[in-house]
Amino acid sequence: MDAPSLTCAVRQELLAHPDVTEGTHRFGGIVFHLGRYELGHLHGETVADLPLPPDLRDELVASGRISPGHVAADSAWLSRGVNGPQDIAEIVELFRISYEHAAAQAALAGDKEDQAAVPDAGSQPRRSWRDALVSSRRLERRRSRGR
Repeated sequence: MDAPSLTCAVRQELLAHPDVTEGTHRFGGIVFHLGRYELGHLHGETVADLPLPPDLRDELVASGRISPGHVAADSAWLSRGVNGPQDIAEIVELFRISYEHAAAQAALAGDKEDQAAVPDAGSQPRRSWRDALVSSRRLERRRSRGR
């Protein structure tokens, strides 16, 4: 059985969360939102662009998991290309981190639009975006050791 396409894998991850929507990106491709927060967008099956906060951005770039965005090196936008099927799981994990960060920001913002976009606390256990990053690091270490 073939591996899922990038688009299918990201859709499966993100659209399982309450209030995540998808649409057409202004420069083509697919964009995903949680309320007013953009989680990222796909340029076909070859590139994913994601916005992340500076401390997380710097850490992910330093680890080599993602590259500075094509707009500006100090931008919140990061890019990750697809060189093969093995990259799809990593990109899905980066979108998961983006979702966790946006959900945390929406909870802090407190306005009605943002609160509507935050999943109910009882619907599923939520991890912080930092917890998601730590667990993705563990996954990366296991992969690098061949487990």
